Amino acid sequence: MYKPKRKMPATQAANQAQISSARSGAFPSGTLAINLVGSFLLGFIIRFATGSSVVSPELRGGLTIGFCGAFTTMSTFSYESVRLLGDGEYWYAGVYMGGTIIGCLAAVIAGTALASKLL
Repeated sequence: MYKPKRKMPATQAANQAQISSARSGAFPSGTLAINLVGSFLLGFIIRFATGSSVVSPELRGGLTIGFCGAFTTMSTFSYESVRLLGDGEYWYAGVYMGGTIIGCLAAVIAGTALASKLL
């Protein structure tokens, strides 16, 4: 009997990509991208939700803590940073850690700015 493949939710697909990136020993570009996108979304949602009556506090919590919290992951970032350092990949570790921290801050600022323009 034919069983169609079940579609994977976005957060599950993102987490699976992060795990496979961590196992491969490559530069963790997947985790970096997910954290940047998640930070942008978090900034946008917080600003938009607190600046309008369109989003209820319950929905805001679900989108920020629930969705963005599940979408991004500090534990994977930490593991991959330690792995790069342990492998002697100091340049990649510095680029990854600096890019994640500075990039995520910039993404939150950009998301907040975009939401402010829409309000």
